[in-house]
Amino acid sequence: MKIYREKWGFPACAGAIDGTHVPIQAPLENPTNYVNRNSFHSMVMQAYVDARYLFRDIVVGWLGIVHDARVLSNSDLYYRGHQGSLFDDNITVTLLGREMKPVILGDPAYPLLRWLIKGYPENQTTTNFQRYFNFRLSRARMSVENTFGRWKGRYRRFLKRVDLTVNCITAVIAASCIMHNICELRRDNTESG
Repeated sequence: MKIYREKWGFPACAGAIDGTHVPIQAPLENPTNYVNRNSFHSMVMQAYVDARYLFRDIVVGWLGIVHDARVLSNSDLYYRGHQGSLFDDNITVTLLGREMKPVILGDPAYPLLRWLIKGYPENQTTTNFQRYFNFRLSRARMSVENTFGRWKGRYRRFLKRVDLTVNCITAVIAASCIMHNICELRRDNTESG
């Protein structure tokens, strides 16, 4: 949370969440369910990351047609968030004299929850304060986009169609996220082919 506060001016932020699509070969079973909004076959990976570009929670294997909010609502992260067990009870930040529990930042595709916040809707009635809040949130939320970029840069195979079975792809993606974290912790920024 310290990095989010110091680097992006967003206190009480534990991380950011988003989804990314990994291109896949059309499966034999229900291939149209894997076609995403950009008209290619894919598998969704949802990730909650921290400010050090580490994966803290991933969900892999959802059909490309599935919306980010649905992936979240069916995840262990969502369950733990609603149970109040996502963060240690001792972790709080004092803001304007009030104790605040950590939050995760999401984009407009996600629901607004006690533990997951997103920006204000942008329209004619959006105030300057709300625009400034959205600006700060957007900057801090880029940690998840940057993590995906670093992960795909390190494992470029996920930029192109992966021709493996669905079960195999989920295992390979999960393993690559673990290896990504190890590389980040060791400050090994070498990109592979």
